[in-house]
Amino acid sequence: MEPAAQDGMLRRADVSMFEVIFQHLLDVYFYVKDINGRWISCNTASLELLNMSQVSQVIGQRENSFFPERIAKDIRADDLTILNSAESVIERTELITNNFAELIWVTTTKVPVFNKNDKVIGIMGVTRPLSHLKKPPKLFSGTINYIQNNLSKTIRIADLSLACNMSESQFRRKFRIEFGLPPQEFILRARLQIAAHLLRGEETNIARVATLSGFSDQSYFTRQFKKFFGETPKAYLQSWKATQAA
Repeated sequence: MEPAAQDGMLRRADVSMFEVIFQHLLDVYFYVKDINGRWISCNTASLELLNMSQVSQVIGQRENSFFPERIAKDIRADDLTILNSAESVIERTELITNNFAELIWVTTTKVPVFNKNDKVIGIMGVTRPLSHLKKPPKLFSGTINYIQNNLSKTIRIADLSLACNMSESQFRRKFRIEFGLPPQEFILRARLQIAAHLLRGEETNIARVATLSGFSDQSYFTRQFKKFFGETPKAYLQSWKATQAA
């Protein structure tokens, strides 16, 4: 549910002091958004993440201008929860995409921004990449490693839960709490990450990419890839080649 407009508008000048501080933290993405999801401010690291060169290119934009549709919707839904509850999200592990459309693991902290009347008028957040999953949540570290190493094979949730000494329902519930998405979606995104990586490499056969990524049905692979990245694997490959030739 979209929040109702509040008295007072969030302006870049209101958070300029934070922008100055975070400009010097190159491994932290800092951003501020108003109640409608429009970006108000960000630091240099965020600009690089979004493949932008100036803050002016970002101001007024929303997530769907930067990220695949599915991730943009997830981010907005998360923001709405914060805006409507006025509660913070602290050090949550999640998946986002970088400027090469690669899925990367990060930890995110987001807090509501209040005006002088204690009305929520926006969100301020910091996101830090977790390089190569060196710090995955301990409870699921073995699960994550298994998924990453067996993407081309059939992965059963029942087997994953058994390895964690949990019932399947308990595993699903705790996994979703930890990562913000169900295990099936996690596996799907990991497979799409591998597929995109292969397409940017030397493997240009779409059918083979689908197989190596764990998709037994090429048409299903194409649908899921387009749904997530906004273009078919073939179009994605052509776009990547064009950027490399530029």
